[in-house]
Amino acid sequence: MAYQGKQENALLAELPHALVLILLLLVLLVVLTKFGWVQCSQVPGNWCQIYCEQVMRTHSRVILLSGDSGMGDPAALEMMVRHVRPYTYLEPYQSKYLTYGMLDGADLVILEKMDTVSFTQALAIKKYLQGGGAALWIGDSATKFYTDDYEIARARVMDEEAVYAAQAAGQTLADPHYYENALNNASTQRGFYLLSDVLMADFVSSNSSTVPIGLSVVDYKSLLVSGLFADFPTSAKNYTVVVPNTANTHIVAMIKANGKEYPGIYETRYAGKVVYVAFPLEEANSTTLVQNVLDYLVTC
Repeated sequence: MAYQGKQENALLAELPHALVLILLLLVLLVVLTKFGWVQCSQVPGNWCQIYCEQVMRTHSRVILLSGDSGMGDPAALEMMVRHVRPYTYLEPYQSKYLTYGMLDGADLVILEKMDTVSFTQALAIKKYLQGGGAALWIGDSATKFYTDDYEIARARVMDEEAVYAAQAAGQTLADPHYYENALNNASTQRGFYLLSDVLMADFVSSNSSTVPIGLSVVDYKSLLVSGLFADFPTSAKNYTVVVPNTANTHIVAMIKANGKEYPGIYETRYAGKVVYVAFPLEEANSTTLVQNVLDYLVTC
């Protein structure tokens, strides 16, 4: 009995040290998660929910923008996001209502099935990213541009001012509608255009395959593809061909389509993080991939 009592006393004496050790490990885990060195989903148990609700006491605000045309199924993607991140505030919006005020304050903006935006909306996206916002850019989003009423009105005012200035100088302009024509001509182009320096890539084309494309991981160390097989099939038949600037991007996976390989997933930084996926993300049929991408871009 005396020996048992000594053991109990020894255990009680070590209890404060054990509690301090547990506390230090918890602090270390919080720091690693906060600075993105460890994704919360990589920690066993329910660490994501504990970290977001009990430690940070906050939830990320994620905006899902979609339009009437383009690549992908936003409703299916929304279901996947809500499944893997039930603690994240997800707000779906129609791209026709896109303004900078809508994006301001969001932790992440997802763009899918919105191939057409106005020039003003493109500038709103760019301003949001310049402020440190993060983006998940899918497929052919923002590769067509149109001129809205505000832009036409501004172009006409600039044309009138140029005409008045020329008349005051005794000159005649060769094209009195220069700005309006330039704006209309720009809207006929296809590509990232104003947003090329955000994505650090040039858009080449939207393509389709008769059979589903495959995805091949090229950087196994990237957190974006953690836990994925080196090669796995998707159900996607539509994809984009883009040419990333290799000096400013990090390609983590390639797509295999029609006997060729193209960049499938890459990341870059404008001010905040930007991840580009060249096919509808939901058609990878991988909750692991969706979880990885979201964890990489926003913790909670």
